[in-house]
Amino acid sequence: MLNLNFSPVRAEEKQPEVFFEHPVLIVDGAQYDLSELPDGATAKHSLLGTVERSGDNYECTLHLPHGSNAPESTRFPDPIEVTRDGPVELPAYDNPEVINDLAE
Repeated sequence: MLNLNFSPVRAEEKQPEVFFEHPVLIVDGAQYDLSELPDGATAKHSLLGTVERSGDNYECTLHLPHGSNAPESTRFPDPIEVTRDGPVELPAYDNPEVINDLAE
């Protein structure tokens, strides 16, 4: 299992594409084998923030870019508990309703 925390920041950059294939976290194609961290250890990582391991459970923090009209749930996101392999759905980059209103 992976507990994924977020560090939201207003930015024009796109959100990363994130996949989890236990115990490998893949962010924009770069693979991070979380099992390399010894059980019970904590480490600092430039992209993943503080990474912690407890048995087969991992926790880390990702930078989360968002748009100027991002919903509150993106600007103040709850952690995500990733329990299966595959793509990880991130909080919305922007609020599509606000963007649509601006386009009209």
